[in-house]
Amino acid sequence: MERQQESKYAKGAVSHEPSDATAPMLQPTPFDARLAGVDLNLLVVLEALLVCRNVTHAARRLGQTQPAVSRALARLRELLRDDLLVRSSTGLKLTSRGEHLAQSVPMTMAHVREVISSRRVDHGVRLSINASLAPALLPHLLQSSARKNEPFRINTHKSPQEGFSQLRAHAVDYMLGTATVDEPDFESEQVFAEDFVTLVAFERHQFGGIRPSESHFLDLTHVRLVENGSETFPQVVDTLMSYGRRRSQLFEVQDVTSAALMVSESALALTVPRSVAGWLTRTLRLSALLPPIAIPQQKVSMYWLAGASGTTRHRVINEIGDAVRTVVAQDQAYIRILRSVYPDA
Repeated sequence: MERQQESKYAKGAVSHEPSDATAPMLQPTPFDARLAGVDLNLLVVLEALLVCRNVTHAARRLGQTQPAVSRALARLRELLRDDLLVRSSTGLKLTSRGEHLAQSVPMTMAHVREVISSRRVDHGVRLSINASLAPALLPHLLQSSARKNEPFRINTHKSPQEGFSQLRAHAVDYMLGTATVDEPDFESEQVFAEDFVTLVAFERHQFGGIRPSESHFLDLTHVRLVENGSETFPQVVDTLMSYGRRRSQLFEVQDVTSAALMVSESALALTVPRSVAGWLTRTLRLSALLPPIAIPQQKVSMYWLAGASGTTRHRVINEIGDAVRTVVAQDQAYIRILRSVYPDA
């Protein structure tokens, strides 16, 4: 009898079964239970919708059909209890919560991809480029010497705040773009500066082969680019306002590609940096002219977290900077050719 009791006690001493007292601690929380019922593939669709702000474009980005993405959007609206995308006079726009999610979801998805790929140790050079510069720079950067000796990953950002968020989240190592406000937790180095040119429809404006007068230029209906609630090129708007134009007189558009399409089919005028004008004029029937008013240059810099260690930083910045300056020089040469019909420009 004593041996049986000892044996029973010994078994109890080594048992790893949870007691009734600890069982409740292993129960899922209400949030975990709710999360378990969510199709996490919806996050991929959400990210595409927040970036593209258009169901059709998001479907193309994901390689899905438009009806499939529309159904996913309906599920997201129900899940998040918010419309996310609503119609406006300039097309679809994000709601207030959508704007908030647009700042956080891309960073979250970048971390998810890092976890899944399990290649954090060998991430190589990770760069985020301003979205308006990407079409001109991407093909050249991917062929540049910066990619020869190590992996080279490129993201895009639509606003400086979005780019800085990527840096703070360690989703990228460098950001290439323009910031109008100094951020104390970042260091930077200017890569290049460029002038602005104005694009108009190739067949709709006749300036008689000469540079337009100041009054003729100001009488044009100018586009005001606004992305994520911020002006893309504030120096253009500020200059026009200094000549007596009001914001209400400017035609607001959310992204540079849509604006260029509108300009090519209308009497609108779009003023952008030379590098942006270069790829737009190769894509659409647009004419470039030099504004007869002085607009401050667009200064593009490389940004990184202050104090971040990295022995290859100077080499990377120099290699990427050389590639970028080559592209900009080519685009500026192309714009000069287009402007040759304006002898006084």
